[in-house]
Amino acid sequence: MTESPFIIRRGSACCNCGACVRRCARGNFAARDGEVAIADGYVCTGCGDCVKWCPVRALSVRPAHPAAIRRLAR
Repeated sequence: MTESPFIIRRGSACCNCGACVRRCARGNFAARDGEVAIADGYVCTGCGDCVKWCPVRALSVRPAHPAAIRRLAR
């Protein structure tokens, strides 16, 4: 799984339901081998949709400085 400075997974709380995969407008999550993971080449803008729709609260988002988001978006 790709690690992220912005998207924080809370240990084993993830139930692999795929809510974050379906709700992330940027496609930052992917289902691989029955497990949800942060997608390679993700660009998190800190919108919080993954956190909002996670039924087990397994995610949180650390807001990024806008300059850091612009660097990742390139």
